Amino acid sequence: MSIDNMTDEVAALIEPTGVDAVSFRGATRYYPKSDVAALDGFDLEVSAGEFMVLVGPSGSGKSTALRMLAGLEGVDAGSIHIGDVDVTHLPPIQRDIAMVFQDYALYPHMTVAENIGFHLKVAKVSRAEITARVNVTAEMLGLTPYLGRRPAALSGGQRQRVAMGRAIIRRPKVFLMDEPLSNLDAKLRTQTRNEIARLQRDLGITTIYVTHDQVEAMTMGDRVAVLRDGALQQCDRPKRLYQRPANTFVATFMGTPSMALLDAHLDGEAAALPGHAPIALTREQRAALTGGHVIVGVRPDAVSVVPAGQGIPGTVEVIEELGNESFLYVRAELAGQSATIAVQDRDGVMEIAPGAMVGLRVSPDMVHLFDGGTGLRLPD
Repeated sequence: MSIDNMTDEVAALIEPTGVDAVSFRGATRYYPKSDVAALDGFDLEVSAGEFMVLVGPSGSGKSTALRMLAGLEGVDAGSIHIGDVDVTHLPPIQRDIAMVFQDYALYPHMTVAENIGFHLKVAKVSRAEITARVNVTAEMLGLTPYLGRRPAALSGGQRQRVAMGRAIIRRPKVFLMDEPLSNLDAKLRTQTRNEIARLQRDLGITTIYVTHDQVEAMTMGDRVAVLRDGALQQCDRPKRLYQRPANTFVATFMGTPSMALLDAHLDGEAAALPGHAPIALTREQRAALTGGHVIVGVRPDAVSVVPAGQGIPGTVEVIEELGNESFLYVRAELAGQSATIAVQDRDGVMEIAPGAMVGLRVSPDMVHLFDGGTGLRLPD
């Protein structure tokens, strides 16, 4: 059931009482006995009702940011705002948020209904309203047949939905999710992330979702914030992150298979790659360079295989068959440097075996160009 299909009276039981924007303003956190910030001068604006995903490798600061917003971690510098309220030093209970953890954090001795309605009981909501709101929430999440069961009798996906129901029923202004799908198998992950995205659209609750999985980030978020070593690298719509990565880290982190980075040098007005035709640079790109070193970023659809002796020489190492498409991973040798380049074969027509010698040709109009010194994207 979605909110669109409910009566006003029923929908009012679970619709949020208010939806607020979230703002991190120079938020910084140092953990004890460390002089390196886990989150350093973090600035991020999340619009009211937006689904924002924080993504990055382990140790990038994404969970720290979420816990700071929840009030579970202190703020050593800067501030955090929910709507017009500075919540930097408010206790968690005063922030009007709900959080879903990686381990679900369900009470094993309680039934599904008791787990979902627990916070309402603590808040001394009437039994009749608790029952009504639990029933509506359970129906939304497909949990009605399991209301009398305990968590041990549920699958991992069902337990995750109970944890979501316990958060939704509180009607928070902000919904936080910390790696909520990491304990599920691949099929359940796909199913549950679709359910979460649908629920967020139905409820319109401002949601901040943490994951290390860039596929989850790209498929779920209205916008995605990419973090590395406690610093924000880029925040944008998923498609734009893929098409216009701000630096080499974002370029290689977002997208599967990963973008290959090839070292080139500035030769007149072009980037020169060994064994390949020069790639012309615009005047703006040449002016933005801090030195004579250029990094050419190549995604799988920008490369084609040509006979050995032509283009960039390489050896096929692995062929990855994915049903409707295939990828060849080619080890290329370019004037002393070695790089693995993924090549997309959508039609599966390449009759090539691992170990074969091939040539690679790059489409100049499909490459991404970065400054070799800073790693920053050169202007288009």
